[in-house]
Amino acid sequence: MGYDLDATELKVGGTLSLTLYWKALGEMDTSYTVFVHILDGENRIWGQRDSPPGDGTLPTTGWLPGEVIADHYDVSIQPDAPPGLYVIEIGMYQAETGQRLPIINRKGQVVGDRVLLGEVTVQR
Repeated sequence: MGYDLDATELKVGGTLSLTLYWKALGEMDTSYTVFVHILDGENRIWGQRDSPPGDGTLPTTGWLPGEVIADHYDVSIQPDAPPGLYVIEIGMYQAETGQRLPIINRKGQVVGDRVLLGEVTVQR
């Protein structure tokens, strides 16, 4: 549904603070885990945070149709990350299987299994 990002420029070894806003379209019988990755231009992960929504306090199985969930993540950039432009990707997966939840556009078409939110610049 949306997101808030505290900064678009970070220091190597710094922390990105991100709040994701999810809207439940229906009831879910599966508890999903959210992933937040910070990727370089070659899709290498330089920052990662995987957690059930709300650090486990807001499981997807408890979401009500139409409910908006605010879900906060702090993601540390690895201290050996090279300076440059990085992209933030998010999505959900089933922890037991690793199977990612598909991303469906407004036309009902599957368009992948992740969403690219935006870019951040990492500096020394």
